[in-house]
Amino acid sequence: MEAAIAVKPVIKVAALCGSLRKASFNRGLIRSAIKISKEAINGMEIEYVDIAPLPMLNTDLEVDGTYPPAVEAFRRKILEADSILFASPEYNYSVTAPLKNAIDWASRPPNVWADKPAAIISTGGGFGGDDRNIISARSVFILISISSITRVLLERIPTSSKVRW
Repeated sequence: MEAAIAVKPVIKVAALCGSLRKASFNRGLIRSAIKISKEAINGMEIEYVDIAPLPMLNTDLEVDGTYPPAVEAFRRKILEADSILFASPEYNYSVTAPLKNAIDWASRPPNVWADKPAAIISTGGGFGGDDRNIISARSVFILISISSITRVLLERIPTSSKVRW
């Protein structure tokens, strides 16, 4: 009799970028995470989930417990994920409006964020280290039951023209 080969389940990570810019450094972080996971991390699949198509939160758009098609598709991606990776620049000491909008849509009943482990990463050109938006996001995460990982901060990483995002 042949020995059964154990199949390790794939951990599905939904990656959201708070910047809508195509050349966003934070989107570059996500692209790098996807590339690294494909090359070096067995059992993990990171999928970029675009938040640009989401309409601004407006509960008038909720009809009989359903949401607009773009919102339904987004919520399904979050529900299917085992964990979440947020990447967002800091705007006025907080996360960006598009990311907050996405967070708000997915927290509408039923809250599809509930009990999902998450990490938030940030990079930008400012002098603040972009840590205030992480603090701001975590206060929202507590309210909607997202479990964020312990803080890891790499400050002032030098860049060069050879770095490509």
